[in-house]
Amino acid sequence: MVKYTASEKCNIGSLVREKRRGLKITQRQLAEAVGCTFQQIQKYESGRSKLSVQMLLKICSYLRTNPSYFFSGLMLSESSDDTVANSDAEAKLLSILRSVKNERIKAKIVELVEAVVSSTDEA
Repeated sequence: MVKYTASEKCNIGSLVREKRRGLKITQRQLAEAVGCTFQQIQKYESGRSKLSVQMLLKICSYLRTNPSYFFSGLMLSESSDDTVANSDAEAKLLSILRSVKNERIKAKIVELVEAVVSSTDEA
């Protein structure tokens, strides 16, 4: 079983808000598209209400995004106490990469990182 801290639950909602605003979609428009009230969208975005997987998938579909977008960078801990986590550097790199809108530039950044990694492997 995977557990999330309260701040991580809020983080998913705030990412929904960020994505929705980036697409210039109102809470009312999103609510109508996924079959709930705009007040419920407010609760999801503020972290006051839990977001079911089914609802998250509906939101992802309408916002044209992959569900993994909402989980990248979260600290997950398995019930067996194994920790699967992104380091601060990984989270920062992912955040920077997501902020780049030009796909060609994004690809060049990935190439650069790959080149740096392969050159440090050879050294």
